[in-house]
Amino acid sequence: MNYLNTTTSTMQQTSGKSFRKRSLLTKQSDDRSIQSFLPFPIASISTILLFLLLLSTLSALYIGAHRNHHVTVTTMIDLMPSVVVPTDTTDTKSNNIGNDNKSNNGNSNGPSIRSFQDLTPSELHPQAGPTRHIVTPPADISPVTLVTCSTTAGYLHVLVHPSWAPLGAQRFLQMVESKYFSAKVALMRCIKNFLCQFGIAGEPSYNLPYVGKNNILKDDPNWLPEGPTHRKNELGVKRFSKGYLAYAGGGKNSRSNQLIVALNDNDRLGGGSPWEVPWGEVVGEESFQTLDGIYTGYGDNGPSQGRLRKEGSSEGVEKDFPKLDYILGCDVIDSR
Repeated sequence: MNYLNTTTSTMQQTSGKSFRKRSLLTKQSDDRSIQSFLPFPIASISTILLFLLLLSTLSALYIGAHRNHHVTVTTMIDLMPSVVVPTDTTDTKSNNIGNDNKSNNGNSNGPSIRSFQDLTPSELHPQAGPTRHIVTPPADISPVTLVTCSTTAGYLHVLVHPSWAPLGAQRFLQMVESKYFSAKVALMRCIKNFLCQFGIAGEPSYNLPYVGKNNILKDDPNWLPEGPTHRKNELGVKRFSKGYLAYAGGGKNSRSNQLIVALNDNDRLGGGSPWEVPWGEVVGEESFQTLDGIYTGYGDNGPSQGRLRKEGSSEGVEKDFPKLDYILGCDVIDSR
């Protein structure tokens, strides 16, 4: 065994260890000297440097974004997907007299007449005049009732005068109060510049209280002048004014649930047929505009009475007569 080499090697290893130990002690001593001048650990220097580097980077980004603010915002908006916000379509109507555009000819503000205060004196107390009423109607000794009907052509405001025809007025008000017209009553026979006939319920069972031998109304006395010599007066005012309402019928004591409204002044109606006694009239400009807007293209060729009695205002009727107008509901608005 070469002890010399072994000894030499051992001495060299010992010397190396001593040097490394002295170097480590020296470094620790130097670190302690530097640490004495710093308020934080030396190990935190790298962290602080990284933080300063990050802060510098953020500052540069902020300055760049501030200089290009408008471009950046525009670019971000352009990249955003379009969003469609759904609208609330909740129906808030509490009755048939509401704001349904389709139901009331696009009138989104509701009816123009809401009480007697919206009527003119000549509407409240009709008198014979140069353009309307061939004679002065009977004076009102019974309460007068204002009814508003919602139709697919617009609103109809009806002033019901029991003194004109007590039985006829009473039945109409009974139909209104029972919500008969909410069953979507077809304006089934509307002839241009003449009249519109309606009254058969949209739900067939609604007809039952008003038809049949025991439910037929007796005739009211006619207050209009009868006969061919009284078709118009000396002023040219025709007997049956536009907007008058009466019943359809087919003989003496034949009134049931079918009604007529005059679409124009007429000199033939009310001249002797006992069922054609007016019991009320439409009032307000809005009502006359509605009368003018009712579809009359089907004339006498609309849905038959037999079909309506059987089907009511069915999908089949709507399909076969797509332009037909309807009453959607009537409500008492005022009475006195």
